[in-house]
Amino acid sequence: MSDFFSKIGSFFMAILLFLMSLFGLNISKNDKKIENVILLIGDGMGVMSIEKTKHETGKILAMDTFEVVSRAQTASADSSVTDSAAGATALSCGVRTNNGCIGVYPDDMDAERSYPMNLCEFAISKGMMTGVVTTDSTRGATPGGFTAHTSSRNNTSDITKQQIKSGIDLIWGVATSTCKQTEVQSAGYEYVADYASMSALTEGTKSFGQFTGDLWKSDCGAMPTLSQMTTKAIDLLDDGENGFFLMVEGAHIDKNNHSNNGEGMKEALLSFDDAVKAALDYAKADEHTLVVVTADHETGGITLENGEYVYTTSGHTGVDVPLLVYGCDDFIKEGETSVPNIDIPKRIVTALKQDGFPQSINV
Repeated sequence: MSDFFSKIGSFFMAILLFLMSLFGLNISKNDKKIENVILLIGDGMGVMSIEKTKHETGKILAMDTFEVVSRAQTASADSSVTDSAAGATALSCGVRTNNGCIGVYPDDMDAERSYPMNLCEFAISKGMMTGVVTTDSTRGATPGGFTAHTSSRNNTSDITKQQIKSGIDLIWGVATSTCKQTEVQSAGYEYVADYASMSALTEGTKSFGQFTGDLWKSDCGAMPTLSQMTTKAIDLLDDGENGFFLMVEGAHIDKNNHSNNGEGMKEALLSFDDAVKAALDYAKADEHTLVVVTADHETGGITLENGEYVYTTSGHTGVDVPLLVYGCDDFIKEGETSVPNIDIPKRIVTALKQDGFPQSINV
């Protein structure tokens, strides 16, 4: 009897597949509901940063395994070469602002009338859990772009105050003097300061990570590495009923490129790639997670000369940066070789089958 029903099931499945073929229907990854988003930003990571690292270390990267590959165009409202503050605003809010500004419009930098909603705020409005993880200070330009709105990246006290009031579920990075343990705890966050306390966090606990040391290295001693933070953050966020949004920044690709420190850059990039692998491994097992890897800008102007990768500047450049996607086959349109960075958050929202973004918040 079981063989009979098995044959009947196979027969109807064959009919279904025939009809799908006949009418041009297809079941693919695009039809899977995307519930979670992990956006990984390699600050200052250009294509040549990746190529230099692979060439000089012989490593095969997790970033090499993405099948959906393109480039992202970078610029700010007032320059063809963006800084991290304007770059983070583009990737978080879907709008361009002036260099140095975080989460504000260029014609209303003090947010007197309105400001653009960022992806964390959008996710919170949809009942999603949210997190920001960085190897930089938590008040840095990139984490600030996803958690604050201010006229200057140097308004660090204001950035921290907004983060504490943001409602985000977790924000972890290097400790800053603008973050007081008593204020964090009064806002309902657990204050964590090392790997052990981070590991001990349980589901449903909001946390503010204030670590010390070089979080960008592959071994941080008593402090967590970027991949360890990423793995733990996913573990804490993935039990929400409405999915989660997580931004992960590897900040020291940029910092080492600024000083033309190729050895440091390679270590930072490999550490960032470990975090990419952690995100990708989770997404493959989960099957409902979108992973996007990109950069806010390129730093160092790395070029290939006579078979060697060399720096040509200590500053930023305006070249396109990597854009890698897993979990959504149509995130990049066919034949699209580069995507404006302000379109990345818009496409993330579209992949979640949501609308209403970008969005202005009236003051």
